[in-house]
Amino acid sequence: MTARDPAQRTTHPSRADSPSLKRLLGPVSVACVGVGGAIGSGIFAAPGESANYLHTPWAILSVWVLAGIITLLQSFVTAELATRFPRAGGEYQYLKEAYGDFAAFFFGWSFTVFIVGAGGATIAAAFGDFVAELLVMDQPWAPPSFGCGAILAVCMINAIGLRTGAVTLNILTLLKTAALVAIAIGVVAVAGRITFAPPRQLAESAPAARPFLEAYLLALMPAFWAYTGATDSAKLAEETRDVKRALPLALILTVTILTIVYCLYNYALLCAVSPDEMAGHRSVPALVFRGVTGYPINDLILIASALICLGAISSVFLANVRVTYALARDGLTFRFLSKMSSRQAPVASIAVGGALACAFVIQRRFGEILRIYFLASAILFGLTYLSLIIFRLRDRRECRGWPESVFRTPAGYVVAVVLIVIELAIAASILLSDAREGRRDSIWTAALLAALAVFYLIWKQVYPTGQGAEKRRIPGNDDG
Repeated sequence: MTARDPAQRTTHPSRADSPSLKRLLGPVSVACVGVGGAIGSGIFAAPGESANYLHTPWAILSVWVLAGIITLLQSFVTAELATRFPRAGGEYQYLKEAYGDFAAFFFGWSFTVFIVGAGGATIAAAFGDFVAELLVMDQPWAPPSFGCGAILAVCMINAIGLRTGAVTLNILTLLKTAALVAIAIGVVAVAGRITFAPPRQLAESAPAARPFLEAYLLALMPAFWAYTGATDSAKLAEETRDVKRALPLALILTVTILTIVYCLYNYALLCAVSPDEMAGHRSVPALVFRGVTGYPINDLILIASALICLGAISSVFLANVRVTYALARDGLTFRFLSKMSSRQAPVASIAVGGALACAFVIQRRFGEILRIYFLASAILFGLTYLSLIIFRLRDRRECRGWPESVFRTPAGYVVAVVLIVIELAIAASILLSDAREGRRDSIWTAALLAALAVFYLIWKQVYPTGQGAEKRRIPGNDDG
């Protein structure tokens, strides 16, 4: 049987005529989306959060290396799925093709609320805190105002068009990567050594005893959070030139850059302070530079922190809103969200995402956000990795050869299974930890996900054939 490109397959033939998009992005811009999306406020809070659970420098560094390896495996799987189905929306498209409308609806709405809305708000809230501290404004309204202002500015830039948003993100990504490297160099200079700081046990930071595996998984989550966003560029597959070559290259380049920068950054911090000293601190660089006088070091750190957050917000509203756009284009959310401007900006989806993020800009503990995010994402992304196995088995059953246009993950079955096991292990560690500590985050997260599942049944009753998915092609958008 002649091999047929899986990218041409569709679960819903009636949607085959939905508008195509121009391929405007090259590998550099696509890589900047991943790096820009990953490097955010998490890199400041994650070292102190991981040190709550692990108390030796090599154990902490191993967490960052392992998180990089896991993210690389995720990138391989994502590259195969994205070149198999090079459509806007990334994981949304893979779940739709593997499991149908329910999984697509569930992922798309969950992603819009938890990742675009709450996730963007988390970064914006951190931005507001940094700017308010920089300007010495302790009024309670200041941080949310600055956070919402950043969201509004980024949304306006991305609403101009894809090229404008991509160029802005490229610049911000280069600046904030340089800022993170500069902070690491400054930390080593202040420490005056390139070896680990001597251990110092602080009575008030002595942790409760935990099984090592549970402690390691809980320490892995903050590091993993700092890598989150590395595969966001897959959501732009439909807008990427030469997607088979450019997208895998961009994904691998993204993870390589992040792993090198993050390991050097954490090594520098561990040269200045011990794990017990950094445990629980929101910004370890601020702790390191606290005793430095005569230079506006703290102000420079705050400026760098705000810049890093701004770049991460920009990535959210460049790449992640494509999920909302794709959901609407398939008739699984309100039709007006599928409108694309002449300069290829989903203005309505950007506006709704920005409104959700502004509504969520509130103060929350970093660790709590991680638990909610990872419990939800363990389900969603576990299903994503399982879809690779489903697609390969489907190809074998239908006697299709391997399409030339699709990147092939090395040892794909093994990699997918490993990633699924990791997601299950992280979810189990969160559930066990919440049960032991009497937390209710797991219950509320499960309740929200269940509510979205019920909402699908209501939606299909109201819109049995979809909410008017677009059927016409946009003139001039058929290239690529």
